[in-house]
Amino acid sequence: MKTVRPAGSDDAATVRTSDDPTAVQRANVGQDRRLERILQNPQTALLVAIVAFSIIVEASNRNFFTFDNVINILRDGSFIFIIAVAATFVLVGGGLDLSVGSVFALSSVASAMLIVAGVPYPAAFLLGVGVGSLCGLVNAIIVIYGRIPALITTLGMLYVARGLDWIVTAGSGTQYLPPEFGDIASLRVLGIPLLVLYAFLIGVAAHVILEHTRFGYGVRAVGGNREAARACGINVNRTTLILFVASGAAAGLSGVLMASRLHSGQPSIGQGLELQVITAAIIGGTSLFGGLGSIPGTFLGTLLIAVLQNGLVQLEIDPLWQNVVIGVVLVTSVGLDQVRRARMWRSQAKAAA
Repeated sequence: MKTVRPAGSDDAATVRTSDDPTAVQRANVGQDRRLERILQNPQTALLVAIVAFSIIVEASNRNFFTFDNVINILRDGSFIFIIAVAATFVLVGGGLDLSVGSVFALSSVASAMLIVAGVPYPAAFLLGVGVGSLCGLVNAIIVIYGRIPALITTLGMLYVARGLDWIVTAGSGTQYLPPEFGDIASLRVLGIPLLVLYAFLIGVAAHVILEHTRFGYGVRAVGGNREAARACGINVNRTTLILFVASGAAAGLSGVLMASRLHSGQPSIGQGLELQVITAAIIGGTSLFGGLGSIPGTFLGTLLIAVLQNGLVQLEIDPLWQNVVIGVVLVTSVGLDQVRRARMWRSQAKAAA
């Protein structure tokens, strides 16, 4: 007969699980529920999708799993991930930022033009990020004090930043940036580009902040119920301000890193980037309606987009179809998010009853 001794019990106190059918049944139910949670987790579905698509592409093109191609996938995904990390915070906090693609381009061009004008490249780098932060600050002020919905505010900034981008460059890119500036994104450590390491460190720091700090708790509270969060003493306006400024700064940072990689500032880059960023966050489990989200999920969402983009090229499919695929994935993800939230509320109501 099998006996199980709880930690800290003496020899006289034993639990005979084989004699307690109820205990065995509860254990089985607990295991079934854990398995169900794993299978329903959007991150599990993402892993399956990434692996399945990668195997399909590898079967058609033996170059997909080479070291150089994997590095290309990670490097291309890093630009999306850096912005998607901040977008996750914004979405979890109940907001939305559609301006990141245009801010990405404007910051890239701004840093490149400053370098050409003779500004030292470290200062130009910081000023480029500052341009993105300023755009985020303007968004925050309009949302908080103008009481204009974030959707409309950031959509307006999308057009303003893109227009300024073309105006200051007169429609032409900035070339001939110094090699030292290009090294910021191009240098490698043990074969891994610094750009990938930047994205990794940002992701780790963001995960810790969101999951293990009072600020992260406040962001979730604001996204879940703004009035309840305010009643609990959380400064909703300050939290919203930080989130939008961080979103602009992340877009600016990614844009400056793109200028470093291209050795130029191009006004045409970043078109449609906001779609990829939001898709990466949402398919990673972040709710479009606030309160729910995680950085690891956003990483997997970004990885799926990068794998899709790279794989479609490897399969020699017209790049124009990439947006079609991403659009379908986005709509499907929002639909699944609705279903997931409905199940969550039903489970909570059943537990409360």
